[in-house]
Amino acid sequence: MAASQATTDTRAEASKPTAPPLSPRARIARLILVYHFILIGISCVYYLLRGFDFEEFTSLMGILAPITALYGGAIFRYIGRSITEPNMNGRDNVPINGLVKWLVHGHFATVMLLISLKALAPNVLNFQDMTMFLTLVESALGVYMGNIILALFEAKKEA
Repeated sequence: MAASQATTDTRAEASKPTAPPLSPRARIARLILVYHFILIGISCVYYLLRGFDFEEFTSLMGILAPITALYGGAIFRYIGRSITEPNMNGRDNVPINGLVKWLVHGHFATVMLLISLKALAPNVLNFQDMTMFLTLVESALGVYMGNIILALFEAKKEA
């Protein structure tokens, strides 16, 4: 009986629909954003491990953040349009919707993590560092969230 149940379970898993493949544009956009956020994230970890002092870290972020904002701005403007024009490329936008969900959850989870680290582990993150990281997160992700919110709640132009 157990063998037949296991066979049934694998057939049920095999019949589940899979997400449509990402277009080349979406794959490249995802890679650019992921790699830039990894660079910024690793730089933050190195700063917390005292690999950089405050001045070095702010100089490094002064280089990385604008480039990431430039690339991300274009990508999230496209994502914002894809929310209001679902068939913009004639494709199902499931991967783009997943990216929007990731952004919304990731933004608030990152802010909560920073506040919690300061409150619960002050030896890991002092107040000056927390405010600097919050400024970085809100400057980057807040702009992208603004593009998405604008796309969602902007009044439609009537022709």
